[in-house]
Amino acid sequence: MKQQFWLDCWTNTRLGFHQDELQPLMVEHFPNLVNATDNRIFVPLCGKTADMLFFAERFKVIGNELSGIACHDFFEDNNLLANVKERNGFTIFEQGNIELHQGDFFALDGKQFQAFDWIYDRAAIIAFPAGMRREYVQHLKNFMTAETRIFLLTLEFPEDEMKGPPFSVNENEVRQLFKSYKVIKQAERDLTGQKFARIKLPLSSLQEILYIISTE
Repeated sequence: MKQQFWLDCWTNTRLGFHQDELQPLMVEHFPNLVNATDNRIFVPLCGKTADMLFFAERFKVIGNELSGIACHDFFEDNNLLANVKERNGFTIFEQGNIELHQGDFFALDGKQFQAFDWIYDRAAIIAFPAGMRREYVQHLKNFMTAETRIFLLTLEFPEDEMKGPPFSVNENEVRQLFKSYKVIKQAERDLTGQKFARIKLPLSSLQEILYIISTE
């Protein structure tokens, strides 16, 4: 997808992809997967998800978001006053344990950060069409060390029934994209006939899948 598509979504408040409540599979599974020493998490294409507040209770949260409106709204919606500064071509919104880097994900240098224990992908990979997903994953690996784990959420549905975003990303593709990694299918949630985020998608079948990905 062209960047302007997402910028227009925020400008025109077309935010069907935004989930107002905490992500259910994250709430159910993430606390049981965390190690005692884990303390840093990266959230690509973070939007203004409230999940970052959940993580910030014990983690340093680094988010990346293309839209300045999304970054501004995250802090305003949660009654937080952000310190704003410019660095390395990005606008950085910061308060407490949360630091959002506003700008192009593909221009963000993962090596500038301390090692992350987790990467949280709630709706990033499913935002990209097939031709861009490999590029996204390759760049995402720059934010990983041998100890980093990815909490990856995808959707699966009949692709001929809807032109994304969101896009369907099946298990075989996930395993191909991360073929040198350990991929565990952790959980599955049937969303058929229910809302995904703020919208009800016109699909005969809709599954949300959670994968845990690591180098082990």
